[in-house]
Amino acid sequence: GRISVAKMLARSVSRLLARPSTALARRALSSGAPNITLRYFDSRGRAQGIRYALKDAEVEFKDDRVSLQHIISGNWFNLKADPSISGPFGVLPVLHWDDFTIGQTEAISGYLYHKLGHAEGLSLEDSAMSGALVSCAHQDVIVMCLQVLNVVGTAPDLKEEQIGQAVQSCTVRMNGILPRLEKLVGGKDYFLKDAPVMGDFCIYDALDQCKVILGDNVLDAYPGLKAFMERMANRPNIAKYIASGERPLFLTGAPQEAQILQKIQSVPRL
Repeated sequence: GRISVAKMLARSVSRLLARPSTALARRALSSGAPNITLRYFDSRGRAQGIRYALKDAEVEFKDDRVSLQHIISGNWFNLKADPSISGPFGVLPVLHWDDFTIGQTEAISGYLYHKLGHAEGLSLEDSAMSGALVSCAHQDVIVMCLQVLNVVGTAPDLKEEQIGQAVQSCTVRMNGILPRLEKLVGGKDYFLKDAPVMGDFCIYDALDQCKVILGDNVLDAYPGLKAFMERMANRPNIAKYIASGERPLFLTGAPQEAQILQKIQSVPRL
């Protein structure tokens, strides 16, 4: 009797972990459709992982994008002073979920981890690991990659050799992170279970941005991460979202980003 009960429990847990994130979200939101607005600049930046998670879960939300023209004109300072726009900390991204407003990427990701049902079947330690992946994605990978854009964009007279040095510096730092991520994913479909959670969506976005800066071959030495990226990109709702053209075109939204990227991608790697 005990053995059969144990087997039944094991099968139930297995089915739970295999449940797609869309089903988890529907169960988590079974009380009704919330009124959701995600506000960020018209770029991927620090909000794209959040967009992926919401799109993957088929959750309806308003993707409210602040035009870069507000920054260029100086009007962003007026918007920034309005907490109904810039949230409690005066920064973007901001998430409005019915009457609740939260700012900061990591905090929003932690909130959605629970709201979208990602916590089902996972432990407190798993929750901490998802949060760590979100932090790694934004504080390490994306920050490093966008620094290259900022360096090249703010110093238009940089010589090719200097641009190459900036790219190489980012590459060296990424070479310290990628082996650790490869070990963590360990050949699994996703980092924590059989469906992606917030940490997966943010790492997917971060590595995608990394590929834009350092080239598609940056993951060639990491088969686990390459397989993970392909699996994420082929998730039906994410693939549909990317194919629709709804995803922001640029990483930062800077008006010269296309030219900056061309400079970065044209320099020979050291």
